[in-house]
Amino acid sequence: MKILLLKYINTFSFLTLLLFSHSALCNPVNEKLEFSGFARVVLGYLDESDATYLGYDDNLSLSQQSLIAIQADYQILDNLSLTGQVIGHSGKERDSGVEWLYLTYNPNRFSQIKVGRQRTPFFNYSDVIDVGFSYPWITLPQQVYSSVFFSTFDGILAGYEWNVNGVVINAEAFWGSFNGDVVASGNEVDANINDLQGAILSLTYDNFNFRTAYHRTDAFIGLDNLDEFRNILDFSGFTQSAESLSADGEIEFFQIGASYENLDYFVRTEITNIKAESLVVPTIDSFFIAAGYNFFPYTSYISYGKTNSSYGDPINEIPLGINDQLNALSFGYDLVFSQLPYDSSESITIGTRWDWKSNIAIKVEATWIQTEQGSTANFAVLNPEFDRKAPLYQLALEWVF
Repeated sequence: MKILLLKYINTFSFLTLLLFSHSALCNPVNEKLEFSGFARVVLGYLDESDATYLGYDDNLSLSQQSLIAIQADYQILDNLSLTGQVIGHSGKERDSGVEWLYLTYNPNRFSQIKVGRQRTPFFNYSDVIDVGFSYPWITLPQQVYSSVFFSTFDGILAGYEWNVNGVVINAEAFWGSFNGDVVASGNEVDANINDLQGAILSLTYDNFNFRTAYHRTDAFIGLDNLDEFRNILDFSGFTQSAESLSADGEIEFFQIGASYENLDYFVRTEITNIKAESLVVPTIDSFFIAAGYNFFPYTSYISYGKTNSSYGDPINEIPLGINDQLNALSFGYDLVFSQLPYDSSESITIGTRWDWKSNIAIKVEATWIQTEQGSTANFAVLNPEFDRKAPLYQLALEWVF
């Protein structure tokens, strides 16, 4: 019922946006409707022939992170507006289409309520994750920003802001769901994220900003390659072992971010932790720290990121040495856990941004990635002798309009 209600809200909002957009096109003097957008063209090259990283290989490519988006904002009433955003991705791991579609109600100038499809507020840069113009990097530190596999949700978010002795405090809470195909560990799987809820608190004082967030959800992730084996274990009476291979269960997400920025330099950091009830969904600890120097119209920066994932202890209740069938079941169960993907990696990134125009930036960036043997870390290994080290070079044009 909840999911159906959210779908009705999104459908109604989309039809309303189309109606007002058509009206505005027929009547260009409509001051209530505003269009804006952003685009990025990213050229990348991985100096490694034995693997790919984020889809990049040892050929120059424009097709991994380039995108364009159009956003429409319609002011229905003085305190009620409708926002829609359509985005086209060049990369294969994200679908193009309607990214945002929500109503915003402002009861007063300190509070707001959003209803519909909107960005999941996991990170400091969640709202602008696709708007490369809004941050210095070409690719946000992947040790943190690749840990969550869905970027939007359908639901409601409420926020309130107040000022206490010069400290600007913003508190938000949200509830919703996500249903669709996602890419996890390089594989496309069906995910149903139900009862997604969270709270975010941010404090800003002078040049300092602090943000902390907590999210939790009941996740149902389809792992078809394990379902048949789970059924065999369950039929054989090994119910605990069968249940331990289910990816369903509660997932919790914790985040802390902090920054200091002035006209000359900045320091930023984010720390995240993901805990899952399922034994086949990893616990992930990640962080990055970055520093930059501004010498207008240029900004140079360096950042370091690190992540580590781990799994719970398997529950193998299958006895060995009784017969070959049980031995095979026990071996197969252990094999599943030994082949679960994990990410233990670190990276160093240096780059420079040139603000060529007030709405156009050109960036150049180099990232050195290193992982442990057996770790995925967004690498797709083409040669087993790959030493798990590779540099990624990128050049980007960022545009807002």
